[in-house]
Amino acid sequence: MMGHTVRHVHPPVNANVKSNSHFLPVRAYGSVRVVKAAVKLRPGVTVRMPQQARSRRTRERILAAAISCFESLGYEETTTAHIARRARTAVGTFYSYFSDKRAVLLELLDGTVNEIATYVVRSLDPKLWDDADPRASVRNLIDALFHTRTINPGMQRIVWERYFKDREFRRAVEAIERRVRAAMIKLFVHLKAERKLRIADFQSAAFVIHSSIEWTASRLVLGSADADTDAAVAAASDMVSRFLFRD
Repeated sequence: MMGHTVRHVHPPVNANVKSNSHFLPVRAYGSVRVVKAAVKLRPGVTVRMPQQARSRRTRERILAAAISCFESLGYEETTTAHIARRARTAVGTFYSYFSDKRAVLLELLDGTVNEIATYVVRSLDPKLWDDADPRASVRNLIDALFHTRTINPGMQRIVWERYFKDREFRRAVEAIERRVRAAMIKLFVHLKAERKLRIADFQSAAFVIHSSIEWTASRLVLGSADADTDAAVAAASDMVSRFLFRD
């Protein structure tokens, strides 16, 4: 599949529940947007940003090929030659777009973790929660997050592998996580003013909820957890709602 493809995750719809969430867009193999801090050029190498349609298509092919190689060969074993060959382009062409495979991976981060985080931040907008059942909103959000793990699971495994091995990559992921937790705290402040919350330490609550949901979702698809996804969604949603809300 070539081109700038977007997949959508459709959470199960309950006719009796008012949802504040929409379909979750996740790019199938990365975004053409650039993580500027990620691009470190080798001496004498100039990375160009594509202006013409043909250049954009070449860049997309390289991103798609990189995901395919990372998933099938593993990040460590993948070389720029592997990526170029699978993208049906020359190695020199690869280097005119990316300085190395690490720069590709850091850009792909924008098309996986960062896009999911952007969806979460939008869904945590306090205005979306005003006229909704907060427990149903929690359920819809967690359901969507868990099901995103079924998209490019091999690529998501690579993301977590590099998280523990690459300091710069870890910093990029942690910056994304801080953005999500900040949105959670903003929502908690709003709900507290509406007298809907029982918690007082918003920062700790945001950290615990975010970490537990991320880890559980990752284990369901990326690990060997022996659990049903829908049952896990129900259990996690109930746990979070009981922790957050007044009876």
